[in-house]
Amino acid sequence: MFYKLIEEFSDIIVSYNVFEYKRYGSAVSLVAKVEFKNNSLLYVKDYLFLDGKRKYSYHWQDANGSLITRWDNSPHYREVASFPHHKHLRNNVDESKERTLKDILKIIRDTIHN
Repeated sequence: MFYKLIEEFSDIIVSYNVFEYKRYGSAVSLVAKVEFKNNSLLYVKDYLFLDGKRKYSYHWQDANGSLITRWDNSPHYREVASFPHHKHLRNNVDESKERTLKDILKIIRDTIHN
């Protein structure tokens, strides 16, 4: 799945590193870094546990290391309508409908192409 997404979004991706990819039964763990043609970086952590629960974090930063957006489902910010799913922007936290790597890559592609 990850490698298919890398191929699908190859128009914006210049390189990637997979630091961890493990499958054990229905559980999966992925830790990776993706570099884009505008020199921004996406740090990916996505875990699907044997009990079906999932934990993810997609941290997108610019070439200087400043946060652009981080999407995650850590169970804080209970006031956010999409709890536990939310996104951190430079100065605030907002609800998030984006929950998969493909969702995130679509946003990054739209941003880079505009």
